[in-house]
Amino acid sequence: MENKEFRFEGLDAKTELKLALNLILPGLAVMIGTLILTNMLFPGIYFLYPLLFAAFLTLSVCMLILKQLAKRVKAKEWIVVINNENLKIKFQNLQYIFSLGDIKMIKNLGNDGFRYLTIITNKDVIKIRVGNTGLTPFSSEKDIEQLDDFVEYLMPYVRENFNQKELRNIINTNIFPNFGVYLVKREKIKYSIINKMEPWQVFVFGIGLFFVVLFILMQVLFYYFDNH
Repeated sequence: MENKEFRFEGLDAKTELKLALNLILPGLAVMIGTLILTNMLFPGIYFLYPLLFAAFLTLSVCMLILKQLAKRVKAKEWIVVINNENLKIKFQNLQYIFSLGDIKMIKNLGNDGFRYLTIITNKDVIKIRVGNTGLTPFSSEKDIEQLDDFVEYLMPYVRENFNQKELRNIINTNIFPNFGVYLVKREKIKYSIINKMEPWQVFVFGIGLFFVVLFILMQVLFYYFDNH
């Protein structure tokens, strides 16, 4: 392979998780505060209306906070250098050096506005997060294009040496170029329970889980209102 360098701004999974954890307390404060306030101002209103309003307000506030937190991350540049069949990937104080032959799996997932690229080698798991949506305000459209170019550059090698995993639980696997999970041919492809589900089954499972959490939350709120 020819020598090549790619640069784009984004985060790693660890930094993304830290930002998400910072949203828990303000999110809960807005959610619970809105529900309590609407119950005080409109005691006879149907409970679903304040719940939907609180959810919308919480999401909006969290997106605004997340955008500001992402701006405060100073070092967001990923640098990928390809030299023949050797790769050097740098992010902040992290540096990964490996050959293409060391790669066991590549997960290139996401949607139109964000990319979750994971490269698993014999020693490391490199999780690259690039996006310009409200929930992933880390990058620009140009950064997404650069990441896509990097993956596209690897694809001739990937197509020759990897098998593509069948993603049965995803409706559209052509969301963006080279979307998918690729496993090196010497490894056996395995599917988890979620992987074996059809999209509608995943949807039903997600809806069921949502209503279980919602039911528990409502029970806690009803207990609070009945005792205060």
